[in-house]
Amino acid sequence: MHSKVSLAPFTSFSKSAPLRTFLFWCALVPQIAMLFASASYRSLLLVLASVLGALASECRNYFRKKNVSLSAAYALLSGTLVGLFLPPEFPILSAFFTTFLFLYTAKNIFGNSGVSWVNPVALSVIGAWFVGHLFFGGFTISGAELLSKNPSLNLIDGALLTNGVDEKITLFLNDSIFSLFDVSIPNGYVSLFWDNHAAIPAFRFAFWTLLASLFLFSFDFINIEIPAMFLLVYCLLVRFVSPLFTGGGPREGDLLLALLSSGILFSSIFLIYWPGTVPFSLAGKIFYGIFGGVLAFIFCGTGTSPIGAVATVLFMNIISPALQTIETKSLRKRLSSLLALELGEGNK
Repeated sequence: MHSKVSLAPFTSFSKSAPLRTFLFWCALVPQIAMLFASASYRSLLLVLASVLGALASECRNYFRKKNVSLSAAYALLSGTLVGLFLPPEFPILSAFFTTFLFLYTAKNIFGNSGVSWVNPVALSVIGAWFVGHLFFGGFTISGAELLSKNPSLNLIDGALLTNGVDEKITLFLNDSIFSLFDVSIPNGYVSLFWDNHAAIPAFRFAFWTLLASLFLFSFDFINIEIPAMFLLVYCLLVRFVSPLFTGGGPREGDLLLALLSSGILFSSIFLIYWPGTVPFSLAGKIFYGIFGGVLAFIFCGTGTSPIGAVATVLFMNIISPALQTIETKSLRKRLSSLLALELGEGNK
């Protein structure tokens, strides 16, 4: 019997974890490449500073606790994710020290190796927001703009692909796919998916986020239940409930604005399914995703929130221990019932 009570009751370790963590990071490589291609060098420096801060946190934890393994892959992944959620105006030294401080705090309070029930990346980004919230700004779409039919069109300005690429792709999609449903999309939405030029890098490259999701789902790095329920519930609330608050008509909530402007899409793939923070049963995952979708609507509204998606992940983590405790008790009951049944049959 173990008598020690821990704030990290659901920590697990696998020898294959470093390799899986590195392969998970590989799904972020296109995002980094796009920052290079768009000459977003300030954002790249912030990613580098955050990675170094994460590595320093790993080293400090390793030398402080000799029984703890040093994971460069974990530092690379967590640091990259933190850096992608920072606006380019954020001070580089602050990025290093904030990442170091909050990742180190997460390890020592909520569990080693960053697989506790609190997402260490989300905790670090929220910490960065408290340190320099002025750099993050606020909601970028006004109430008056939300009253327009398609407020996401406000994001297109300055985001169009050059040399008529957007127009050609849009024409192809309208003729070959959307015509089957008797709908069409205007010029500009293709560019928004490619690069919407948001200040925060995690919000920018929806196309590569979607491509990364296919890679992660296909190789079973993450399961689809939680992201699917999360996005479904959030989109339903945006589509049908948000017009009640913005003065719009039924079914006029702008889904593209919601998905492309607050990092919701990125967070649903790279943050929500963090090891140790999610339930393990199908029912638990479905409830967790539904709960997250409701929280996302509360924190992000119809979009353009600079920190709402990360706050959503952190608040989702609050119910994780309760859900996993319920699941563990339920599993023990089923095992006890099966064992009793087996013993009963054996005594006959």
